[in-house]
Amino acid sequence: MKTHTVDFSRREFIALGGAVALAPSAAAPSKPWHQTVRRIGQVNFSEHDVVDADVEAWANYWADVKVDAVQINVTGMIAFYPTQIPFHKRSRYLNNRDFFGECCRAAKKRGIRVIGRFSPDLQWEDALEAHPEWFLRDRDGKPVPPFSRTPGLYQTCMFSPYYFEQTPAIMREVNARYDVDGLYANGWPNWHMPVCYCNVCRNLPKPGSMEYHERFMARAIEIWTLYDKIAKEKSPDNLFFGNLGGGYRTGLNIKQLAEKCDWFNADNQGRTGASPAWGASQQGRVAQSVMKGRTITNVTGAWSTGNPMWRNATKSPAEAEMWMAQTAASGMVIWYHWLGAQTGLGEDRRWQQTGRNFLQWHARHNPHFINRRSIANVGLVLGQRTQTFYRPPGEGTAGDYVEGYYAALLDSRHTFEFVHEDDLVPESLRKFDALILPNVALMSDAQCRQIEAYAAAGGSVMADFETSLFDERGRERADFGLARLFGMSKAGGRVGSRGFENSFYARIERPHEILRGFTETNWTAGCEWRVQVKSDAPPVMTAVGPYPAYPTEVVYTEKMHTTEPALVLREIGPSRLVYFPGDIGRTFWRSGHQDPLRLITNSLDWMLRGRHPLTVSGDGLVELFAWETSAGFAIHLLNMNNPALHRATIQRHSPIGSQRVRFELPGGAAPVKRVRLLRSEQPVGFTQKGRTVEFTIPKVIDYEVAAIE
Repeated sequence: MKTHTVDFSRREFIALGGAVALAPSAAAPSKPWHQTVRRIGQVNFSEHDVVDADVEAWANYWADVKVDAVQINVTGMIAFYPTQIPFHKRSRYLNNRDFFGECCRAAKKRGIRVIGRFSPDLQWEDALEAHPEWFLRDRDGKPVPPFSRTPGLYQTCMFSPYYFEQTPAIMREVNARYDVDGLYANGWPNWHMPVCYCNVCRNLPKPGSMEYHERFMARAIEIWTLYDKIAKEKSPDNLFFGNLGGGYRTGLNIKQLAEKCDWFNADNQGRTGASPAWGASQQGRVAQSVMKGRTITNVTGAWSTGNPMWRNATKSPAEAEMWMAQTAASGMVIWYHWLGAQTGLGEDRRWQQTGRNFLQWHARHNPHFINRRSIANVGLVLGQRTQTFYRPPGEGTAGDYVEGYYAALLDSRHTFEFVHEDDLVPESLRKFDALILPNVALMSDAQCRQIEAYAAAGGSVMADFETSLFDERGRERADFGLARLFGMSKAGGRVGSRGFENSFYARIERPHEILRGFTETNWTAGCEWRVQVKSDAPPVMTAVGPYPAYPTEVVYTEKMHTTEPALVLREIGPSRLVYFPGDIGRTFWRSGHQDPLRLITNSLDWMLRGRHPLTVSGDGLVELFAWETSAGFAIHLLNMNNPALHRATIQRHSPIGSQRVRFELPGGAAPVKRVRLLRSEQPVGFTQKGRTVEFTIPKVIDYEVAAIE
């Protein structure tokens, strides 16, 4: 049973101006079309589809499932229309057909917007002799094929004229001929940042360096700005957007890109291998941290993502439904995607009913998915420099630090948001009662001062391991940048258990609120790695070093007590500060052990002093989102309680029982007219006392949305 009491934070109440009505606000100025879309459809056509694709059946399906826009292939390596641009190779099966034009007109006839899909990242060897400067090169100067190893196809270089001459020419031709509403670049910008040794790139900084990263970002923004300008040559409401995604792992600086884009498309189509089920909702939180209410789409691949891969076989309906549910719950726009239109709409047509069921349901409740703002009081700092340039000790990646805290926040049922490291300004932080820094190792002096200012204003902060030990260029400091804030300092280097030995332990030295639940034990499972620190404060827990794990005769230590802190706690006015010298988030993610999880969640409860905007009590693992919407408020519950939580495919949903909800209406005590459960499409009884609304959701199969009107 997981329970939290609720109270809206002082900072959030002030930020809201003291009053939020349940009724929709006065009509805002009209938005561009691309800021009002809720559902996108796409059949990604193959070159051969122009032979037998049924354009009317294609358009009828997308109209039936209520999409606002469709994406149609223009490409750059295969032309789906009779192009006049040299080296824009027409489909071998096109003959005199204008396939793109037919699709465009069919969509428009049904009131559906059209986005032209380009592929500037690939080109055929036909162009090699005429334009050798267009192509990505390896160390030996040879052109680089795509990962698919398609014969005769090669990758283009972003620093070449291809992106400033050939692609703009195709875009302008499409603008001139067709009634398109937007332009999209597939495969660009590549968040993996490919390495190239062409004549231009040989003069760039070393690939993988911060200097190369900065040049790559500058070029990406330059191209993005050009393409958006070309899109707007057609109409001021048209736009260009690129292929983003990658969650917190992306090498792109999404904060910089967000300043130039009005549409963030996450080409995050499904899970591969042993990955957590919350991949789409996590992507939503990442994108929300920089887009500030502008359009975010997440692509749900109806095809069988994963390994092995079947690009023309329908994936499990339960997995596809869960991906779309996470997309909607996290405030993104659903983008449903299938590959190929063989024999009409494909040899395998099972994907259609899955999309029809979910998208039609979503459309019926459209106002409840038009979000105004998120309601959360915990911020999880997204350190992109750390994710890109930091090399953690031992096994795993820098992402493990984030995943550990993310999983702990789901387990303890908190409402939370990501906060980008380049957005630690008071306007962005004041809504949060607590910030978590999941080993944000690389931090500038200015960022450290911003965190200190947040704490001085009453906010609480949790950090672990090497947070702030390096500056923004990756240079190690003599001491932590946040040493003064947490009242500790570095006393030694990074240490970890090695070989066949126990990991560290954390000995309990004195009672404290964060030790709730630790009974019948003198110590807890510690962290895999830690930094040795010292503090003047009497320790609550101390570090006990590792010792042999085998043979059993030597499984003990003669040094049972130390003075080295395993935890540093501090209170400054209303601010409560928690620093773990160990990699507690990563340790929890890698081990799943109950002790680091309990220490994280107990510490967070202590920091928050019982302040939560939302309580949901019941069995099961549930991910929560709470939004103020155009219709009132919406509480989203994603049922993650599934045996395939960490596998590639959910085969069927595992329903959970009743969930008791307690929600504090922000700012006032406006009467609630009704509470409806949108997924099960039924009303539910509720009580209201002052600002507090309480009700019970009888059951959650896959996903439920409680609409408070």
